[in-house]
Amino acid sequence: MRFVALVVSTLGLVFVMAAASAGAQGRQAPLVETTKDDVVGASLPHPAAWAVERGRQTFGGTYGFTLWRVGTDPMAQDHGGTPVVRVARAYDLRPSGIGSTVRGTLSAYPDLPLESYPVRVGVGKHKGVAVGPIPGSTPSTEVYVPVGSRVYRINVYAAHPGEEDLDAGDRRLLSSLRFYKPSRSVGSLGLPDGEAAATYYETGRKPDKRRESAGSGPMLDTSSLDGEVPVYPEMRIEEGCFLARSTFFFQTQHGPGANSNPDDNIRTGYSIVGRPNYWGEYTHGNLGPGYGRCDEPYNTNDKFAVDYPLDRGDTVYSPFRNGTVTFAGRNVTHQDYGLFVSIVADNGKYVNISAHLSGLAPGILPGAPVDRNTIIGYAGDTGGPDIPVGRVHLHQAFYRFPDYTPDGSPYGGRGLQAVYFHYARGEGGVYELGWSHTLTQISKGDDISY
Repeated sequence: MRFVALVVSTLGLVFVMAAASAGAQGRQAPLVETTKDDVVGASLPHPAAWAVERGRQTFGGTYGFTLWRVGTDPMAQDHGGTPVVRVARAYDLRPSGIGSTVRGTLSAYPDLPLESYPVRVGVGKHKGVAVGPIPGSTPSTEVYVPVGSRVYRINVYAAHPGEEDLDAGDRRLLSSLRFYKPSRSVGSLGLPDGEAAATYYETGRKPDKRRESAGSGPMLDTSSLDGEVPVYPEMRIEEGCFLARSTFFFQTQHGPGANSNPDDNIRTGYSIVGRPNYWGEYTHGNLGPGYGRCDEPYNTNDKFAVDYPLDRGDTVYSPFRNGTVTFAGRNVTHQDYGLFVSIVADNGKYVNISAHLSGLAPGILPGAPVDRNTIIGYAGDTGGPDIPVGRVHLHQAFYRFPDYTPDGSPYGGRGLQAVYFHYARGEGGVYELGWSHTLTQISKGDDISY
C-alpha cells in the first residue's frame, strides 16, 4: 500500500509527501520529511486514498488536521465521507491539566459507560490517556498525550456503531504518529473560533420571506389544517424508531425562491423529496453495517432522515411552529454534518438537525427562539470542507428525546419518522410522505413546494 506523510506548515497548509513504496518483502520504507517548521507539529502515515482536511477554525482550544475515508459511491457521500482521525494541538492545555480534563469529560456523560485508560502514542511511545467513546454523528475516542510541554488531543473515530473502542487498527494508527517541535503558535494563524455561531453568519442578504405567499398575501395559519390528516398518537415502529404524532406541526424548510436557477431542472419554489437519500437509503440506511440507526446510544439516529436538493444559498427555515436552537455551527463530534443547526420543538421531545448548510442567519445561536417564519441558515454542501457531499442539498433528520453533548448537539434518543408536513404555497396545505407515490402520498423523487 502506498503511504504519505502529513506536516502542517507555518502557513497552516497541509503538505502531502509520498513515501517510498513498500520493499520486496512488503516492508514500508521510511517516511520522507521535508520540514519541521510547522504549527501542529505532527505527521501521520495513511493510505493515499484518504482525504486531508486542514483546520480552518479552532475548536475548544485545539487546532489540527483530520483524515477522512472517502467512499467510491458518490451517492454515499451526502455526509462527506467518514472521519478517521483528527490530530490537534490542545494549545490551551498543559500536561498537568490532562487529568482534570479527562475527569470533566467522564462527568459530562453520566448516563453513558465512558472509560479512561492508558495508551501509547507515536513512534516515541509517549504515554497518553484515552477517554470515550464520545458520542456524536460519528463517535470517537479522545486521546490526550503530552509531548514535552505540549498536549495533543487526538480523536479516533469509530468506523461503525458498536465499534467505538480503540481496536488493533486504531492503535497501529496511533503508534505511527510522529511529533515535531512547532516553531509558530496557533494564534499567529488568526483563525476564527469554530464553536462560535457568529463565525458562520451571512449578513447583507435579502430574506426570502415565506410570509408573502405567491400571490396570496400573508401566509395562512395552517394549524386549521390539522383536521385534514388522520389523528393518531406517536408510536414505536420498526427497529426502535418512533412515528411522530400525526397532528404535530412540521413544515417544509425551503422558501418561495428555492431552486430558482433555470439550470437545476427544478421548478422555482419547489424541491425534490429524497435526493440523494430518502428514508433508510445510503448513509440513512443501507451503506454498510449499522448506518440505518434508530436507537444507537452513542450516535445520531438518522434512519428516517430525508434529503432535499436546493441551490447554494437558498434560505432554510425552522421545521417547527415554535422551538429553541440547541446548537448552531460546526463541531468535532458531528464533523460529517458540516455546518448544521439543531432545534428542539416546543413540545420538548422532538428535535431536528438541518445539515450541510453554507452559512447561518444572524441571531441563530444556542438558546435563540425560532418559529415557522425564522430563517435559520442557507443551503450548501458542507461536510468535511474539502470533501464533496454530492450536490447542494438539505439533510433533514428528526429525533425523539435525544441526549445532548455539552455544546448542545444531539445524539442518542430514538430516530423519528415525520410523515405529515405543512407547506405555505398558495392557501397552504399538508403533504403526506410515504414509501410510494399514491393519490394521497408523495415519496422519493416527487416535487414538494415551499
